Amino acid sequence: MHLRAFLFSLGLASIVVSSTGTPARALFYNLDGAYHCVTQSDPACAAEARLPPPPPPPGAVPTGPTLESVFAAIHAQRLSVADMQLLAAHARQREPRAVEALAWCKLYGIGWSADPIAAYLLYGLASALGVPKAHANQITIFETRMTQQQRQDLLVVLQTIH
Repeated sequence: MHLRAFLFSLGLASIVVSSTGTPARALFYNLDGAYHCVTQSDPACAAEARLPPPPPPPGAVPTGPTLESVFAAIHAQRLSVADMQLLAAHARQREPRAVEALAWCKLYGIGWSADPIAAYLLYGLASALGVPKAHANQITIFETRMTQQQRQDLLVVLQTIH
């Protein structure tokens, strides 16, 4: 029974393919076309490879930084004011990745001045939001990055919060 269904599907597919009458054209900018162009030498692929990628649809171009561009700026250690504002806004909305990235920035002084107490508190929030290893990062900051005075200041801050 399954063999009949398979043969029927195969027959329909061959009818559709043979009835189009036009040769298949490789599309360089989609995955299937790119794979075809990599595995076979086709002159159409070479011509399409020289073309620029199609422009994004109107209205899809972001006017300012995106969260992904902010992460790239953090990686390059070059945050702009707009990047910092966007990251802080996402962190205020308790987006886990943004909270963790902001904690990293506060710990290493990327965009903001280095503040291990703020980084500790932000990693605590990230841990509560389910970010893996955030609690371990919090412990590491307390044990290795804070001075004795900063630990005392942290205890005062924690008492005022609770």
